Amino acid sequence: MQIEQTENTLIIRETPGCVWIMGLFFALIGGILVYGALGGFTDYASHPFWTLALTFLMGSMAVGTGVWIFHGAPVTRVVIDRVENEVFITRYGLFGKRESFYAFEEIERFCLIEEQDDESNPIWSLGIKLIDDELVKLSAHPSHDEQFKQNFVFQINEFMHKQLPATEMILEPEDEQDEEMS
Repeated sequence: MQIEQTENTLIIRETPGCVWIMGLFFALIGGILVYGALGGFTDYASHPFWTLALTFLMGSMAVGTGVWIFHGAPVTRVVIDRVENEVFITRYGLFGKRESFYAFEEIERFCLIEEQDDESNPIWSLGIKLIDDELVKLSAHPSHDEQFKQNFVFQINEFMHKQLPATEMILEPEDEQDEEMS
């Protein structure tokens, strides 16, 4: 994620380039397998039918996986405009562009959305909490680093003059030096 700030606008961009490379790898290798199974292999006639069918099936699954990876990794652009008091969200994906916008009055604050990964560890995504308690997930790529995402949340809420997250610091008596306590 990248943030670009001017006096009255804050632009957040999330471009999943590495994920696209992995999706392209799946789609390309799968496409080669499908092409070969449909007659593109030089020794096509010498292969038994079951190997060609299996190759076609595996190639089709790889192409499908590549498309699924592309679909799940859109380019996200969030523009927060203090002059218009609106937040514009634009997602560019494999199947087109989706846009939505929210007025500042509809937004309670930007927040972190906690989810679980495959190993039940917490992962964090950037989101918007609306006044009606609806959560809008912005980030397609969650992170295990809570502080990394929390820095974005703090900066955005500060820019919008929204409620900043509460900070609670608890000190135990053993944390302080003896001379500080007297």
